[in-house]
Amino acid sequence: MKENYPFKAYICLIFIVSLFLNSHAQSPGDIAFIAFNADGDDDFAIVALTELAANSTIYITDNESDGAGGITSGEGTLTWFTGTTSIKAGTVVVFTDVDNGTNPNFGVSIGLLSETGGFKIPASSKEGILAFVGTDDSSPTSFIAAIQIGNDPSNLGPFDGDEITLTNTGLVIGTSIIVVDSSASPDGAVYNASRASQTSYNEYYTLLIDDDSNWTNVVNGDGETLLPFSSEAFTIHTTIWTGTTSNVWNISGNWSNGIPTSSSLATVPDVTTSPIINSGTEAIVGNMTIDTGENLTINSDNSMSVSGLLTINGSLEMNSGSSLLVSGTSTGNITYNRTLGTTNWYLVSSPVSGQGIVDFYTNESPALGDGVGDAQNIGIAPYDNSQVLVTDRWNYYTEGQVDGEDGDDTTDTFISGTGYAVQLQASGNISFTGTIPNDHITSVLSIGSGDAFNLIGNPYPSFIPANDLADGLDNNDDLLSVNTAYLSEETIWFWDQSANAGTGGYQEMNQASSGRYIAPGQGFFVSANTTATFTINENMQSHQSDLFQRNTTSTVPSIHLIMTNGTAIRDADIFYIDETSTGWDNGYDSSIFGGITNEFAIYTHAVADGNGRNLGIQSLPDNNYENMIIPVGVNAVSGTTISIDAATNNFPEAINIYLEDKQDNSFTLLGADTNFSTVLENNLSGIGRFYLHTTPNTLSTNDLEISNNVSIYASSRKNLHIAGIHKGTTKLQLYNILGKEILKTSFEGNSLNTIELPNLSNGLYIAKLSSAAVTISRKIIIQ
Repeated sequence: MKENYPFKAYICLIFIVSLFLNSHAQSPGDIAFIAFNADGDDDFAIVALTELAANSTIYITDNESDGAGGITSGEGTLTWFTGTTSIKAGTVVVFTDVDNGTNPNFGVSIGLLSETGGFKIPASSKEGILAFVGTDDSSPTSFIAAIQIGNDPSNLGPFDGDEITLTNTGLVIGTSIIVVDSSASPDGAVYNASRASQTSYNEYYTLLIDDDSNWTNVVNGDGETLLPFSSEAFTIHTTIWTGTTSNVWNISGNWSNGIPTSSSLATVPDVTTSPIINSGTEAIVGNMTIDTGENLTINSDNSMSVSGLLTINGSLEMNSGSSLLVSGTSTGNITYNRTLGTTNWYLVSSPVSGQGIVDFYTNESPALGDGVGDAQNIGIAPYDNSQVLVTDRWNYYTEGQVDGEDGDDTTDTFISGTGYAVQLQASGNISFTGTIPNDHITSVLSIGSGDAFNLIGNPYPSFIPANDLADGLDNNDDLLSVNTAYLSEETIWFWDQSANAGTGGYQEMNQASSGRYIAPGQGFFVSANTTATFTINENMQSHQSDLFQRNTTSTVPSIHLIMTNGTAIRDADIFYIDETSTGWDNGYDSSIFGGITNEFAIYTHAVADGNGRNLGIQSLPDNNYENMIIPVGVNAVSGTTISIDAATNNFPEAINIYLEDKQDNSFTLLGADTNFSTVLENNLSGIGRFYLHTTPNTLSTNDLEISNNVSIYASSRKNLHIAGIHKGTTKLQLYNILGKEILKTSFEGNSLNTIELPNLSNGLYIAKLSSAAVTISRKIIIQ
């Protein structure tokens, strides 16, 4: 697998430059420590007192200052990447279980965290913690904050003669150093005073330094009792919704003290005119309360960011494609409406926690299916890969489980992070009501008796990146990258209800695809390689201005193959990306969805060593076009008229695209005005008949003799498939890596031949084919 092709290398360079610049952007007093716990696996919290730039790196260490602008060694350092969006002033960031990098809860509430050495806040002892930016975790360029825990200042390092300035660091007690020494050796402490009483952020240091009055200290006890630390934002501005002018959020006259910002404590009381966030607005607020009886609406393509606490005593309604980010915590329910524009099936997930299946059925009128009475299926179904038969894998809820009669209804709720198939009786909105998930969401991946596909879903009322190009940064903070170790391939399969002329179809997506975000309420499939946990990180959330399955454009050369039978449409993609290979490139090649029978399909096989996968996406090197002949597979029944077209994007103008038909002995130029069409005389299932050529030359039947397009691959441990030999007798010899002949047989070519294999050990083998027309050898892998 190759990830760093030129476009991504360029983005990576921009990312590195950004990191370097941002590492020098902070100065003393830009953050402050507001809590710590020295028991258990240690925790602490900070507040940003100025806006922290996106893509910054801040180091936090329990090593001391060396008095010369550096730090000592021997202890530990945390590396905090602040994330791809800026952190607003007043935002509280919580660091959890920081002395144990193997703890699954090790991490940070915003951004990403890693550890070197042994970072530790000793229980019932004394410690000093320094925060700095620098060229790496041992080379500070600017110290920005510190906290002294206990009554021994030497744990921070040497001080100047004034005993308040940490020598050669720029840090000063009262403006960038917090001292918590009301007890000699506290187990934990947390700031407990006002977070809304100051008119500028640096004034909060006057409250933070008073540890006797404004901190809760735990001495000779358990610091864990202070958890969880509050994520209420610090604010310097208060404003109240009045609705005097209109219902538009972003009009100053509708607020008592101006439109809220990230520095605001905002309240929406019960007034005549309820606020609506619309017209492409991103509403921003520090802390917000919606009072009982009041409703806030976020319309489609609009968003809200809350730096601290969101308290919903009334109601908050979100319309399809809107998004909500809460950096702190939220209480109360929201309602998220997703639009289903047809009566087709959709893959959905709940963007809230706690939505009941019975209430959903009662309110949304799902379609009714097979069965009668209590056994009649309804249009709500999770996916069950333990079922051998494809038709049994949709585990439909039934009337008897949801009808409100007999007292035997299901108590199931939509599981966060799990996808469901839903079909309505009539097009319209579906609504999910519940609380906002405030943590990472995990789903159990399984390999069932039927297949290894697992139906996952976006659990948040915000967008999450599916692949690495989604956010334009090569940071591997996307669903495919984070979970690649547990997937049989780095692919996500979406059900697109509008595809194939409105009949719907599965679309594969990987790291070669255009950048894609997954919208709130969207379900999707992945394929597991083991029983494991699929993780959707809370920090992946973002706002986007588009609806479901948002894309950003890929600029690599590509061919889009399209096949139709007059009603249904199927397609496959070929991308040309530097440093990919002609074999299997995980993350850049993707199989078509295998959870259905695919009776009508088009796909490709790898040019070399692809192990027989039916590829909906194949990535090839961006060179040597004329020497890469691509096997094209077709599934269709006899008597079908099929047409095959090719559309291109950023494709070299001098390169022609031809489809070779072995059965008809023909080459067809695929272009803007030309396509291939034929009536099938036999059922087709697999490769062997069609091959795609990309060449600057003009091809004709004279080129057929030199077009030896033969694929050999193990379809299982017991069978070898040979595609591309259409007639005549061919001899097959199979050798192990020591050159010993394992198998010798012959067969009559029929486009796709299956050879039964003896019991073979895992490993590499050489298959040799010889006939009157051709002699070739191929490597195959048995596993």
